Amino acid sequence: MKNYGIILAGGTGSRMGEVKLPKQFLEINNTPIIILTIKQLLKSNLFDLICIAIHPDWVKYLGELLVNYSIDKSKISVIEGGSDRLGSIENALDFFKSNQVNDDDIIVIHDAVRPFISQEILKSAVEETSKYGATVAITPVKDTMIYSENGVATQMPDRSKIFHGQAPDSFKFGLIYNSIKSLTEDERKYITGTAQICQAKGIEIHTYPGDEKNIKITTIVDLFLAKAIYGEFIKE
Repeated sequence: MKNYGIILAGGTGSRMGEVKLPKQFLEINNTPIIILTIKQLLKSNLFDLICIAIHPDWVKYLGELLVNYSIDKSKISVIEGGSDRLGSIENALDFFKSNQVNDDDIIVIHDAVRPFISQEILKSAVEETSKYGATVAITPVKDTMIYSENGVATQMPDRSKIFHGQAPDSFKFGLIYNSIKSLTEDERKYITGTAQICQAKGIEIHTYPGDEKNIKITTIVDLFLAKAIYGEFIKE
């Protein structure tokens, strides 16, 4: 059994506001976010190959960054992402399929804009997926959760059973590949999270503890928070 990584980097940063670069290329302590993320996955020594799915307009730019930051490219392949998250995942899975990945091999799918993923989470992703086939990292919610319809609070569910879903989402290759290929057009419209691909096909998704520092940087507020987290993260 082998392990493979997918880094989703196809976003253009529309929620970040007026910035010149997609959010994955913005810098924290003089290092692009995506480079921090790549380094964490490589540091784990868990992956036989890491596929980075990126918007076609930024393939060359990423290639230059890999050189400038002395990233070992022997375990990295850069491909063009799709028109949305689902399309990028499918392109990456097609890439692995063409490279004869086995159904029982593990695919760990992570966001380029989650640079503070810990080595413990990556290890858990591989170990838990080897046992259960489909997993996702989660963290407990802290605030009261409210269902609201037309401005009226209709339900306040038990928050002890509600969690934030994080990345990575990890799967046995055969499960995620067959699931995404069998999605209907209606299913493709409502899927927003990676684990939903398998869940839509009735596959049980197991969870394991994530980390509050494993934030997704999508807004300017997230970027400020990330800069605060960075100092503590590099001490670990």
